[in-house]
Amino acid sequence: MNEHIKGQLEKMNQQVKELAAIYHGVASKAGISDNEFWVWYTLVVLEGEYSQQDICDLWSLPKQTVNTIVTNLSQKGFLVLEAIPGTRNRKVIRITEEGKEYGKSIVAKIYRAEKNSFERMSEEEREMCIGLTEKYITFLKDILLNGMPER
Repeated sequence: MNEHIKGQLEKMNQQVKELAAIYHGVASKAGISDNEFWVWYTLVVLEGEYSQQDICDLWSLPKQTVNTIVTNLSQKGFLVLEAIPGTRNRKVIRITEEGKEYGKSIVAKIYRAEKNSFERMSEEEREMCIGLTEKYITFLKDILLNGMPER
């Protein structure tokens, strides 16, 4: 393997792990799992209406994991599930007032830090960061699913 590319991959993978560690630290400090953190992030930061399937799709989480988290949070009174008319079994997750307060205590600080960090970059830098990461992920998925191109 080209040593230069190997070094670049090492650096990128270290950065990905460092980002994951930051979010894990936030979740750990709050006494919750990383996956529960992303459920709270969706409901508090992203707002809007989400079903369990939407959360699975957003964060690449297993359905059973999200179902267990949502059921647990619902039993604690943080969430309620509301049937979506015209669907067979789909429910939208509604956050209660108590849930909003609890969720904010988990995600507000990290969201402010993310937002502030992004604001320090120019619009061009933000778009470049997003675009290049998306391109890398697309190529990686394609190669893993369809095999290596011949070179």
